[in-house]
Amino acid sequence: MSDAAERTWSCLCGSFAGKVTGDPQLAVWCHCEQCRKFTGAAMQLAVFADDKIEVTRGDENVNKYQSKPGIFRNSCKTCGAFVYKTGGKDFNVVPLGAMKGAPMIKPSCHIFVSDKGDQDVMFPELPQHDAFP
Repeated sequence: MSDAAERTWSCLCGSFAGKVTGDPQLAVWCHCEQCRKFTGAAMQLAVFADDKIEVTRGDENVNKYQSKPGIFRNSCKTCGAFVYKTGGKDFNVVPLGAMKGAPMIKPSCHIFVSDKGDQDVMFPELPQHDAFP
């Protein structure tokens, strides 16, 4: 992949939009209880550094829910779509399923698989971790 690659994403209604530049620090399938409660399933996510992510429209229309101290799960106030998560310096999480642009980012592993309960793991050939690798 390339540091010059630019990808965009938005919420369902288009009130929010963002872009990322370059490659993520990590791309994962997250099976944590919070992600599953938020979406109903495991989520494909990518972690980007502060200088690689930019909100281009609608940050004022984002509900910033603090799910744990210092961790904010942000969703559109209009349509409710998850738009990004922040958790401190260089920890910005973007939903891969909403992302457009090439090259496509594919998760390289599963995280928090001990939280998944009885759900099956898609792509079981990928490494599986009980926390961040």
